[in-house]
Formats: sequence, C-alpha cells, structure tokens
Amino acid sequence: MGNEIKEKPKVNLNFKIDPEKNEKADLNVPEDKYYSVYLLFFFLGLVHLLPWTFFNTATGYWMYKFRNTTINETDSEFRTDLQARFNASIMITLQVSEVAFLFIGLLFGRFIPVRVRFIGIMSTILFFFVVLTAFVKIDTDSWQEGFFAMVMIITFGINSMNAVFTITLYTTVSSFPHHYLAPYLTGSGLSTSFTAVLQVLSLVTGLSVQDSALVYFSLGVFVIASTLIVTIFITGRNEFYLYHMRNYSKGQEDKRVGFREAIRLFKKVWPCVAMMGLFTFTTNMSPTALVVSEGEGNGPWNDRYFVPTITFLLAAVCSLIGRGLSFKFAPKNLPGIVWVLISVVRSLAIFPLIMLCNAQPRKHLPVLLPHDYQYILVMIAGYTSGGYLINRASYNVASLVAPEELKNAYHVQTLCVGLQMGILSFLSIISVDLL
Repeated sequence: MGNEIKEKPKVNLNFKIDPEKNEKADLNVPEDKYYSVYLLFFFLGLVHLLPWTFFNTATGYWMYKFRNTTINETDSEFRTDLQARFNASIMITLQVSEVAFLFIGLLFGRFIPVRVRFIGIMSTILFFFVVLTAFVKIDTDSWQEGFFAMVMIITFGINSMNAVFTITLYTTVSSFPHHYLAPYLTGSGLSTSFTAVLQVLSLVTGLSVQDSALVYFSLGVFVIASTLIVTIFITGRNEFYLYHMRNYSKGQEDKRVGFREAIRLFKKVWPCVAMMGLFTFTTNMSPTALVVSEGEGNGPWNDRYFVPTITFLLAAVCSLIGRGLSFKFAPKNLPGIVWVLISVVRSLAIFPLIMLCNAQPRKHLPVLLPHDYQYILVMIAGYTSGGYLINRASYNVASLVAPEELKNAYHVQTLCVGLQMGILSFLSIISVDLL
C-alpha cells in the first residue's frame, strides 16, 4: 500500500458526453437519464451571466432612458454625462458587489444547503428582473438621476446574488465528473449570444425603444423563471444529481478553506487566475459600448442595429466560437506561464485597438480606426481569442490540482478573480476619460 504511486488524473478536453469516463468507481452510479443534469448545468451557466449580459446589451434602452430630454436625442453627438458613464458605473457596481458577496458566500454559504441556495438566489434575481421590467414603461424623464441610482441598486442586488451563485455552482460542478464543467462553460458563453439575439429580434419587430425593451426584459424573466422551475424539479428528485451531491446535502458538511490551504492552492492555480485577470482588465478598459458606426445618422443599420449586431451579437458569437475551440484544440503540457504570456500579448494588442476605434464622445485621443470593417476585425480577433483563453482558464484548473482539491481550488480561483474584478472595475471610468 505504501509503495503505490498515484497517477495524476488526465483531463478530458473533448466536449463530449461520456458517462463512462471520469466517473466515480461505484457500480451503483445512477444514469443521467435524458442528460437532464447535463442540460441543467447548461441552463445554470446561461442564467448565471444572463443579468450581466442583459444590462450590457440593452444599450439603446439605457441611452433612451438617460437621453437629453430637452432635445429628445440619443445621437452620440448629444450624449449626456449619465449616458457616457452608465456602462462604466454598471461595471463598477457589478465588481464591487461581486467582491463583497464572494467573501460572504465563502464564509457563510456552507451553512445553507446547496439546493436552498440555488432556489433562493434565482428567486431573488427573478424578483429584481420583474421590477426592472415594470419600469420599462414608466416615464422616468423627470427623475433620471433617481432612476440611474435605482438601476445601480438593482444591479448591486442582482450581482450580490450572482456572486453567491458562482460559489454554489462551482461547489456543485466539482462534485460531478469533470466533463460536466463543459455545459456550464458553454451556457455561460452562450448567454451573451442569447441576449444579443433577443435584442436584435426585439428591434426587428419595429417597435419603439420602450416596447422592444419590454419584450426583451420579459423574455429574460421567462428564461430565469423556467430555469428556476427546472432546478427545483431536478435538484429535488433526480437520482443522478442526488447521488453526486450526497456529501453536500447538508451545508454544515462543506468545510471552509483555511488561509494556509488557500495560499497553497493559489500557488498551483495562479496561471488560471492571471489569465482571468487579464481578460477582465481588457473587458473593463475597453469602451466598446460607446463605439458608433461611421455612418451614424444615415439609416436604421447605422443608428439602430450597428451596436446590438456588432458590439454584442458578433462579439458574443466570436466568444462562443473561441470557447468551442478551447474544448477541441488545447496544447498538451503547455506551462502555465506560457498561457499567461499569451493572455498578456492579447490584452496589449486588443485594448489599444479598441480605444482607437470610433468610440464617442471623446476629447483627447484621435480616431485612427474610423471604419466599421476595422472595428469588426478587432472584435472578431479580440473576442475569439478571449473566449478561448477564458475557457482554458477554467478548464485548466483540474489539471493543476488533485481531484479532492478541485472544489477548494475553484473557490480560491473565484475569490481571486472577484478581487481582481473589484480592483480593475474603476479602470472603466479611466478609459472613458482617456477618450
């Protein structure tokens, strides 16, 4: 027994459902019938980032709500201070709430059963979404500053729940075979594409900005509510889910990671943390929400469809393609430092290029990439590479730690990434001022 050598487990990088691999050595393992748990993780990944993508993608709606009401214009030439700073303010609110509630989730989440956490979190997010949807048709022109503050409070509330949701998701996923991480990552990647498609479809209907926003947010409410119902059903009755979660049926059994243990695990997973930090830096610093078409004012495509289609839909599709490629093409035995250097090169290339595109308003930097096709090429390169690297950052963790350390390693990674997001969130304000 003492002379046995433990082999380091191989990570399955193929995006395939293979219940015979990476499974626990137990002949009584129930079958994941109809891949219901597999699909549950996909929808949990979709809903996990859905609030953030909804807030980010509904640019036209926010520009309308915070427009200059004296001239009733949303054109970039007449942008108000609230319009210019909305995206950066949202980013800061998201990141600060993320950091605060990641700590709370790690410290106290273990006292609440996983199923209760899932149901409570999604119910709260659903409530906030319903409130936000109700305000679409309410006239807020006379109290724009108050509405702006209310949106930030709702954002804080939603993302506070989302931070605890992150901890709960990784606690859950780490209890299943490793290939069950793939549907969660795919769902997360698809959430931006999903919301971008909804945004474009709501605009194609020819409805007003408010009516299209009402359709848009109502569909979001429907998706969250549907996922909540499916989660209640599967986490309560599915034998495959209950089998793998048997050690977490009581929150008290989920032990907290000590400081020394966290440092030890961080030394193992730091390349993945650094990759995510660089991705966050580039995302926060890039003022993509302010980029407008070179032909603004010359038709529906330039004024109405350019931003939703290029800044959000194209970017989301490219990110999804990059995520898909990460499952199929991953260099074996590539040192962590090399992954980090690749991420550094990407950030140093993409951020300056976006800053030099046609983002408005601007007072300092010149527009050196004024044409739409140039911006499109930058978005394709930036988001395809970003999707690839962000997926590898999550997937590589399992190859750096032992199987029994995986859950705690995910917790350490999530906390470190949350801290980075909180620190880097203020850079979005700086990037707007640099323009």
